[in-house]
Amino acid sequence: MTTTWYSVATPEEAQRLLSAWSDAPVENAELCGFLLDIAKDQVLAYAPAQTPNEAFLAALEDDAVPARYVYAQLEQAKNLWNAGRAQQDGGVGAEGYSFTPRPLDKTIRSIIRPTSGVADVF
Repeated sequence: MTTTWYSVATPEEAQRLLSAWSDAPVENAELCGFLLDIAKDQVLAYAPAQTPNEAFLAALEDDAVPARYVYAQLEQAKNLWNAGRAQQDGGVGAEGYSFTPRPLDKTIRSIIRPTSGVADVF
């Protein structure tokens, strides 16, 4: 199964996004596209460089993207959306829910670069 980045370029891609993120702002395709593109760029900027073997294997498949990168893109797009909707006091919505949005938070960074559980010893 090939994993592909989220997008809203077609109705099918928008529906795929809505299946994963029911509150995605797909009614504004340009804004939603910006969120997804920025999130993708941030994921790729944080992602470790591919080893020569990984690059070779990726070249064998069309659109070979690690699933964890696509999931991180989705979660980062949600963070960006929520950060843009946050009020000055950190509140979002009528319920008074409050949080501090952080780009590429610890959870997303660990999705992109999972730790092996093996200590680095010199």
